[in-house]
Amino acid sequence: MRVVIQSDARIWGGNEKWLVMVGEGLAARGHDVLVSCRAGAPVSRRAAGRGLRVTHRRPGADADLFRALGFLLMLRREHPDVVLLTAFKRSFWGGWAARRARVARVVERMGVDQGLPDRWKYRHAFRHYIDGMIVNSADIKARWLASAPWFPEHEVHVVLNGVRRPAAEPGTLRAELGLAADVPLVMGAGRLEERKGFDVLLDAFARVPLPAARLAIAGDGRAEAALRSQAEGLGIADRVHWLGFRPELPTLLLDGDVFALPSRKEGMANVMLEAMAGGALVVATDISGVREALDAREGRPAAGWIVPPDDAVAMGAALTEALTGLRDGTAEALRRLEETGWRVDHWFSPERTIEETERALEGP
Repeated sequence: MRVVIQSDARIWGGNEKWLVMVGEGLAARGHDVLVSCRAGAPVSRRAAGRGLRVTHRRPGADADLFRALGFLLMLRREHPDVVLLTAFKRSFWGGWAARRARVARVVERMGVDQGLPDRWKYRHAFRHYIDGMIVNSADIKARWLASAPWFPEHEVHVVLNGVRRPAAEPGTLRAELGLAADVPLVMGAGRLEERKGFDVLLDAFARVPLPAARLAIAGDGRAEAALRSQAEGLGIADRVHWLGFRPELPTLLLDGDVFALPSRKEGMANVMLEAMAGGALVVATDISGVREALDAREGRPAAGWIVPPDDAVAMGAALTEALTGLRDGTAEALRRLEETGWRVDHWFSPERTIEETERALEGP
């Protein structure tokens, strides 16, 4: 199977990690994979570093017919069997070009919990250009079908994210911060923006009655100054460590006792799975994908704590229970920790993700 995977990302996030992991896995299975992305973007460097072919021919913004034509010509030259689009905003021009290049199948991968926007270009694209969808949670599938009931249900494929256990040993972050191994450490990571809910996490952490506990937040963004000011106002500034953007994040997560996901909106958050793979207990808000990752289901016990979004009191109580449970070695904390490892190995393995993506790309 000849596959073109298209990315429009300027950053390196969960969607981009998924793209490179899947591209590498498909290539290892004997498929011919070409990654279409921005020149100089992290995806371009990482994909090439994994031995994948890369092109910078890509669809552009709505008014950019020139880039759309360039993408079309590239597809005609490559003759792919399937185009996998991972940028929702490029579904129109990407799908348009694929159809005119006579590509047999076009699949859109959507990792954020949203329905079909009420705009002509999107409705036209998904009615006429897109054959199938890949989503990473059942919640996203349900929301999508509610907004586009005419889209074939059997062509909305739920493929859980895959994550690899880090090969490194813990200790890197604690050594950097000068923290002993027994200091309770809560980790958070993501873009510092309103959607990610770090303001709620700071408020929640201030309510944890463990003065020795520390909070480390990895990421950058426009809200950093406001969040630092909030930490000062809460009286916890000396216990909060701002790590900035860290490409080695999976290694840093190994040092966290508890990982907090305070987001107001997500898909299946890849960083949450990376924290689980690193052996952390998770406290997360009840948003798309979290129940599939943490809640009791399919005969399995819960693997973490789920709290309502925007509820700092509930998140603070859950953080306290998780941290004290680990400190005291309670049966409940140890059981959830064991279940976390089981799910990483059985539900969120890269092999499962690649195999299910391959089936979705091949189609019915």
